[in-house]
Amino acid sequence: MKKILLRTFSVFMAVVLLFAQTQSLTAKTVDFNIPSVDVSVFSLDEAALDIAMQELNQLENYLSQNEGTSYNDLLLAGSDLIINVSDSSSPMGMMQEGEAPLGIPAFLWGCVLGWVGLLVVYIVTDNDKAQVKKALTGCLVGTGVTIAIYVVYAVWLVSESETLYY
Repeated sequence: MKKILLRTFSVFMAVVLLFAQTQSLTAKTVDFNIPSVDVSVFSLDEAALDIAMQELNQLENYLSQNEGTSYNDLLLAGSDLIINVSDSSSPMGMMQEGEAPLGIPAFLWGCVLGWVGLLVVYIVTDNDKAQVKKALTGCLVGTGVTIAIYVVYAVWLVSESETLYY
């Protein structure tokens, strides 16, 4: 019985391979109409950049004239120079203290990816103990759920095998 199934499967796979080769040889090229792209969007407009950076330039000039002034001093004074400025030490979306690694909660890293997710959290957060603990909890929960699913599946297989007649 095993030999018959193996031979049937082999013949089927050979037919599929022959069909795929035939289709790839007879396929025609498809012309895609790609819309034109306005190249001026990608050019740098220095005047617009200077206007957008004007507030930051004013703050920089003020700080260079008044050495020793900090962000907190300007915040307490209610200065208009820092209205749209943040004191974030993590520029351009980089992770801050206590944030989720790469924007994904540490629990999910551990739960979905297991020990690999735990390693990613450990490396990305530079051994932030709270985040690593959450990833470890997720890893343990994910492992427990996986084991539970396998146990239920094994019990189901055993119960089904008892109803088969030979």
